[in-house]
Amino acid sequence: MVTRTRLHPGRTPALAGAGRVQRRRQETSEKIFIAAVELFSRKGFAHTTVEEITKAADVGKGTFFNYFPSKEHVLGYLVSRQQGIVREHQALALEGMKSPEVLTSLGRSLMLLPGKSPQMARSLISAFLGNAEVREYIMREMSVGRRWIAEIIRLGQKRGELSDELAPMEAARIFQRALMGTVLMWALDPSSMLEKQFGGTMRTLFNGLGASPIQRRGVRGKIPPTAVKRERTTK
Repeated sequence: MVTRTRLHPGRTPALAGAGRVQRRRQETSEKIFIAAVELFSRKGFAHTTVEEITKAADVGKGTFFNYFPSKEHVLGYLVSRQQGIVREHQALALEGMKSPEVLTSLGRSLMLLPGKSPQMARSLISAFLGNAEVREYIMREMSVGRRWIAEIIRLGQKRGELSDELAPMEAARIFQRALMGTVLMWALDPSSMLEKQFGGTMRTLFNGLGASPIQRRGVRGKIPPTAVKRERTTK
């Protein structure tokens, strides 16, 4: 949850186990986040105002600032959602799913929101770069997520699914860079579908990590349709 003094969005207990007040707070922050994301996707970050977000979320302006100091901080909530996705995939790896399949599914899931539209991807990138506090928070959280991704890779190396030539942390860093680079290149030039670019990225990544052709089959699956909209859908 974002407060006026600290950037810790989304760090609340699961809805099922939270108290009534905490549940309501999480539901409100989620509602604001979803409304903001839709506006960022259609209008762009710079052209979206707090007033428009509060109107779309059906909350008062004071309520918005009780949760987020600025519209930039709404994006911090995205990071905590992404962290939840990483933890879910770490659990899948521990349950026995092959690491190349886990990493492919993880990549698709992490790209869903940034891949909503090229406008959305550009909005996220510009907002992250434009606010020092948000940028520092994201870097810290990415470092935490990298450790979890490294655990997936370490498990894959132990089971012989991935080459152990790279240290797990370095491989995890490369994984994050590959995803971010893919989204950035697609945002700059959406003439090629994000799905196609993602597939190429993952094939190249698994070639480097030493996954066998059989283990790489999961890369051919499709990203859900919401993640492959072309530029024209935002106009």
